[in-house]
Amino acid sequence: MALFHQHYGGDHHIKNNQSNHDTNNNPEHIYTLTKSGRPYTLSHKIHFLRTSSPADDDDDDDDDDGKQPKAIPISPFHDIPLFHSQSDGIYHMIVEIPRWSQAKFEISRSLPLNPIVQDTLSARPDQPRFVPNLFPYKGYLWNYGCLPQTWESPHYKDPDAGGARGDNDPLDACEIGTRVAYTGEVKRVKVLGILGLLDAGETDWKVLVVDVRDQLAGKVDDVEDVERECPGLLEATRDWFRWYGVPEGRKKNRFALGGEWKGREYAVGVIQECEGMWRELVRGEVEGSEDVCLKNTTLAGTPGKVDPESVKLPPNEDLPPAEVEQDLEEVAYVDRKKDDDDEGKQTTYGKDSTTNDDEGDEFMNDATLNDQKALNINLNFC
Repeated sequence: MALFHQHYGGDHHIKNNQSNHDTNNNPEHIYTLTKSGRPYTLSHKIHFLRTSSPADDDDDDDDDDGKQPKAIPISPFHDIPLFHSQSDGIYHMIVEIPRWSQAKFEISRSLPLNPIVQDTLSARPDQPRFVPNLFPYKGYLWNYGCLPQTWESPHYKDPDAGGARGDNDPLDACEIGTRVAYTGEVKRVKVLGILGLLDAGETDWKVLVVDVRDQLAGKVDDVEDVERECPGLLEATRDWFRWYGVPEGRKKNRFALGGEWKGREYAVGVIQECEGMWRELVRGEVEGSEDVCLKNTTLAGTPGKVDPESVKLPPNEDLPPAEVEQDLEEVAYVDRKKDDDDEGKQTTYGKDSTTNDDEGDEFMNDATLNDQKALNINLNFC
């Protein structure tokens, strides 16, 4: 089993493990999407393609004769570089869920080339998941997605999270720019801070970022700037992550570090650590990670590397969304007055603790669900 270093609030830097995907001197890559299946069904998949370039060392030499660059299928998890420009601190972010929307799209860690699919809950595995509108919010508060080439290892017990293990996914990111993005968009972002969520007992860091081309980007560099320019957003974000699963019958979430927002320096340390975990993963050095598909088309020397010419993606389809049984205009009201004396206590997760594959898939038991008065949770839908 791979061993991982501990991060110390951004002071952890692996000097000999810097990313080799800095694109300062490389051609621009264009990412496009191909969609199959009806949106809002479990058959819907969004695959990624990248326009290759003659100057790209990882591509074949067939395009060096003045021919038009061709698009090759890629994995957004493994083939999109973490950095757009490492020297400038500009990262890539993959948007999964646009702001104000509710369809729980996410990169599939188990399917070949990791397309975006719609999540389900274990209690309703045959139904695509839509996150309820938690009053006073509408869907997700930000453009929500992940940072490619990162991985929160379920084998690593984070000391800053009371020993909780990673959630087995790429690092999540919340982009706070003014423009509503689209699912599958690849953004260039700068890091502002981070919040340590404990979702169903798993470490699930939330990195706060902003699109570098957004008008807000020139005004914010750290979480203190966000509080000044976007007053209330940090607290609303913490509130949303604490309670968003309750209308679905799950427990409220807890936080690492007492729910404190950490700044950019700490966030960069966490990102670097998770990039190191991903590197060991994609090199096939992590035992017990068979549920993560490592197939890629650009990472030479990795066990999952496949010839892009051998990949056959489903035909691109422009299909109308399926009807949704859930009323997406309903609002869920949750009583937040429950005694939170234990909120600041940090739970220690030992070696025998269990985790679930699905995000936050920890449902209350029947006795707890029947004892709404004891929980002081009021679930009313208007």
